Amino acid sequence: MARWRSVRVLIALCGVIVVTFVGHKVVTVNATTVGFAYLLVILIIASAWGFLEAAFASILATLAFNFFFLPPVGTFTIADPQNWVALSSFLATAMIASRLSAKAKARASEAIERQRDLERLYAFSRAMLLIDNSTPFGQQLIEKLAEHFELTAAVLFERDTGNFYNVGVPSLKEIADALRNMVAMIGDSPRGEAGYLLVRVSRGSEPLASMIAPSS
Repeated sequence: MARWRSVRVLIALCGVIVVTFVGHKVVTVNATTVGFAYLLVILIIASAWGFLEAAFASILATLAFNFFFLPPVGTFTIADPQNWVALSSFLATAMIASRLSAKAKARASEAIERQRDLERLYAFSRAMLLIDNSTPFGQQLIEKLAEHFELTAAVLFERDTGNFYNVGVPSLKEIADALRNMVAMIGDSPRGEAGYLLVRVSRGSEPLASMIAPSS
């Protein structure tokens, strides 16, 4: 994760450098045009990766904007007080735009994830209608749950029968007691257990079963 963030920061730096080089050496443009070009790069970074990378690009762009395009050019000194306002406004605009873009991206990702969850629930509910009597209901249920929700392993404990139904779990020794205790205990559910999600299944206030699966 840290490695990829370093790569993204480097790409953000390159984006600012490219805009600076083009605006200063290749095509002579005024400060306003360069400012909009910087903002475009920052918005692209924010929408692609998030706020931290965009904030880094915003600070770099502000420094480059000051050094190469605001008089006196070639220094970090600003002679005209109006340029202080322009520079401060540019930085504030870049940071706010980055934050808003990053939030929009996060909300879009959440909406996509909710859509996927709804599709999985719909597919699972359809699969439940196809359950037959060839194997125990609990075993078919846990298999279909693992299939539609892409679980590598899952175990269902049925309180009334005391049976365990599992997928991808070679040994139940370490989790059998936890599953029994979850059905018997009074408290909130679900809760985490060392990388697993332990859930009590209830009908109203009456616990019927418990299930454990890896937490993503």
